[in-house]
Amino acid sequence: MRNVLVAQVGARFAAEIGQVPGVVDERFAHDGGGMGRGCPRQLRPAGSVNLVFGGQALVTTGQGADGMVREATTINTWAIAIARTLDARGIDSVRLFTEAGLDPALLRDPNGRYPVLKMAHLWKLAVAATGDACLGLRAAAYVQPATFHSLGLAMMASQNLEDALQRTARYSRIVSNAVDIVIERTAEGVKEVVRFLDGVPVVEEAIDLVMASTAKMGRMLTGLERLPIEIRLCRQGDAAMQAEFAAYFACPVQFGAEENSLLIPHAWMQQPLPMANPDLARQNDRVVMEYLRRFDGARVSEKVRAELISRLPAGEPARADVAAALNMSEKTLQRRLRDEDSSYQGVLDETRRELAQQYLRNRQVSVCEVTFRLGFSDQSSFTRAFKRWTGVSPGEFRNA
Repeated sequence: MRNVLVAQVGARFAAEIGQVPGVVDERFAHDGGGMGRGCPRQLRPAGSVNLVFGGQALVTTGQGADGMVREATTINTWAIAIARTLDARGIDSVRLFTEAGLDPALLRDPNGRYPVLKMAHLWKLAVAATGDACLGLRAAAYVQPATFHSLGLAMMASQNLEDALQRTARYSRIVSNAVDIVIERTAEGVKEVVRFLDGVPVVEEAIDLVMASTAKMGRMLTGLERLPIEIRLCRQGDAAMQAEFAAYFACPVQFGAEENSLLIPHAWMQQPLPMANPDLARQNDRVVMEYLRRFDGARVSEKVRAELISRLPAGEPARADVAAALNMSEKTLQRRLRDEDSSYQGVLDETRRELAQQYLRNRQVSVCEVTFRLGFSDQSSFTRAFKRWTGVSPGEFRNA
């Protein structure tokens, strides 16, 4: 059965890549789109966890870890979904990009980023040119795992859907540094809520693309055809639009809601993914973290996490050594982490816990090996720490 699911997901993944000419196209090297904003929520001025599944937030500036104000951006892979949707309708996407102040040539740069306000302008031009209020749903046809950069590949290799969502919440700055994602547990299931910076214009069709991309990726990862079980949107829609959305998502869609969110049952979130591969997931995590380290304004806690992962196999890294690797003093490191409501010990514990759970799910890795991969001097120390983090021993976790 597992082999069948792997084949199905693999075939779907291959089909998605094959249907997107932009993967090899001379003008558009990859896919993407943008994202607007719905119900406004005020975010912390710096250090928020950012967008999960996609898109473009509509803000002008944000404050980086060094206190400097910067223009908010999104990775360029999202803009290509709009371009492909326009081109498929016979509309000149290059002309609209130029009119929006976006350089189409930047789409060929695998690490390029676009300013969010110009992406907002592009969305408005695209909706006006097509006259299609459901344009966000159409653009989702051109979203595939590589649209999320290396984060998409890490999602594919995640242990289960909840693992994939938590991973995207942690590293979503690679997509956009302007919005926040919150994963909430409710009685009905796990809810993903997308929250945007307050005081910016709304691009409703872009929110639709976020939700459509989330559903598409979730179905691709799990093999389930009906996911999620509920969508809530702040936007309004007439009867015809509501019917089209309900048909597209195959679940109830509430318009005029207090938030932009989707709901997935607990059982579906815990279902093992057919292509789960902890080693591959970690490798792509490292690619994401390296990108974030180079990305101007990346959170210091993310940089510390990247240093810890690379240093843990040699023993518990000293705070002074990590600070030196980041070209700052210990006091500066402490202050920067405190500004992000974090601490060195907190990041160390969280990193160890997450890695421990990933390693323990792979039965080919012994508990002894996990102990030393995480920088513990002996197995009893690791066992005590793991019980403190999770309430169970490593063996109990592995056999659960």
